[in-house]
Amino acid sequence: MLPELETSNVLRPYQVEVAKSVWKQLSEIGSATIQMATGAGKSYMAGYLAKQLNRAGYTVFVVALSLDLIYQLADFAKQFGANVIPVTIQTLYRRIARNNGNGEGDPEDEEVYKAYADEISISDDILQKFYGKKVAIIMDEVHHLPARTVKAVAMAAGDGEALRIGLSATPWRNDGRDLEIYAYMGDIVEPRISSSYLIQNGFAVPVEIKVVKAPKCHVEVSEEGSQAYATERRQLAECAERNNFIIDLTTQAEKPALIITQLVKHAETLYEMAKAAGLNAALATGAVKGEVRKQIYDQVRNGQTDVLVATTLADEGLDLPPLKSLIIAMGGRSKTRTLQRIGRLVRPWPSKTRATAYELYDPGTEFFSEHLDERLRLYRAEPAWAITPMS
Repeated sequence: MLPELETSNVLRPYQVEVAKSVWKQLSEIGSATIQMATGAGKSYMAGYLAKQLNRAGYTVFVVALSLDLIYQLADFAKQFGANVIPVTIQTLYRRIARNNGNGEGDPEDEEVYKAYADEISISDDILQKFYGKKVAIIMDEVHHLPARTVKAVAMAAGDGEALRIGLSATPWRNDGRDLEIYAYMGDIVEPRISSSYLIQNGFAVPVEIKVVKAPKCHVEVSEEGSQAYATERRQLAECAERNNFIIDLTTQAEKPALIITQLVKHAETLYEMAKAAGLNAALATGAVKGEVRKQIYDQVRNGQTDVLVATTLADEGLDLPPLKSLIIAMGGRSKTRTLQRIGRLVRPWPSKTRATAYELYDPGTEFFSEHLDERLRLYRAEPAWAITPMS
């Protein structure tokens, strides 16, 4: 039985209600999933819950697929005086696999975190704590859970007896395996906080999504299926006219601005072009070490960087509230990433009264046009998000 929650005068009213629901469900079934839109303060509230779990005598692990996220969770935990152990999921999984005599896992597992090159080492003492009694695990971006790697880590914590809290703005999946999330991490607690709720109640800034027409590129696809999509994407990434258009758009956009693309090579190209255009730019991809990425994100927060060019690595919950503009150079069709990208923009910041996202319409394309239509349908589900079609 868990003790009563400490009263908090720093949480927002809706965060207090969510925390109460989490605590009640943890007491009843030992797990709970939190659904709060990007910008609602999931990581901040996780720090508060970590402190409450410490008070109840629990060793708390904060885990995620990237170093960026575990550092972020640990920083918020420190604000509440919580003692947590931050570790990446892949680090834990590989130690678990070795201990079980299963080697390093299989290629399917590698696909889950192939974008994240960084790991941190953990001692045998920490591993023993992970398996020990009175362990709690707070897992960020829990919509990844059905991946074999993530599931194995969640169920190994506390030798299967850990308290489990899942965090996500979008605790569902494109493949329909949502029930696995709830089976392992608990049902979603109420209230569920949407981006529109945050905007309408003054906790987030209004956002406008502008659809702009990109120059027509020469796209010639002879393959079928996924190979056809890869070819179309590569040809657009190599299209000089389109890349120049993206940089011009970024130059005119309010700063700081984030350019998102799917391909590392494309990100590197846009980064070099942004610097050549006189923009104070930085680059964040999976190839950049976690500590360096953290420094880059701090520079954005401190106003030292005007433009951040990033791969979809940056779609996973990063806290960059100063952002005023988002240029989606390559967006894809993932529901979770689509909503989180825009949600990142609405985070409040001093002197920030509005935010703008730019979606590119690529004439003459099959997949990119179809994916844009799918993203626009998702945006329309948030009534407080304004969409401006092409003029």
